[in-house]
Amino acid sequence: MKRKSIVVQSAKSYDLEGEKKKLHEAAHRLGLFIPEEFYDKIQSGDIIEIYSNPPDNKQLYSNDEFKKICSYTPEQMATIPYPKLFWRSDETNFELMKRAECVAFQEDNVVPWGLDKHELVESLHPRKRTFEMDLRYIAPCYNVLGKERRGWVSTIQVSLIFEWPEDL
Repeated sequence: MKRKSIVVQSAKSYDLEGEKKKLHEAAHRLGLFIPEEFYDKIQSGDIIEIYSNPPDNKQLYSNDEFKKICSYTPEQMATIPYPKLFWRSDETNFELMKRAECVAFQEDNVVPWGLDKHELVESLHPRKRTFEMDLRYIAPCYNVLGKERRGWVSTIQVSLIFEWPEDL
């Protein structure tokens, strides 16, 4: 079957400064501190997400870019662990979880993800939407008052590359 390649992000309509402001406001609402250097790493078109620490890895925030391409509701994203919503190869998933855990509990600043681009499939979507994931930067998030490590924040470039036709 031939793949359908669709670019779902529009850099022209991406308000970079607005996205940074929304992230800062979301972190404040969540009682989190994000290293200032992280904001300098955000680029036009980036999906920005905050997750709770492993092993839960529940999404606490995502910008509108994520919502434009994801078929899940915000409620599903907040209540269902990411590994149940999405499928990726076991090897990639292991590397990603290991890296997220390392950054969440051991790093003190922004670092590159250091993972190859890979495919991600919406497991619960009937048409198995498939995306190419380019994970860019990751940083720990701290509790504002105690500097306790509470989660991690990430930037990602994502493209929808395949979706089964509706008539199957």
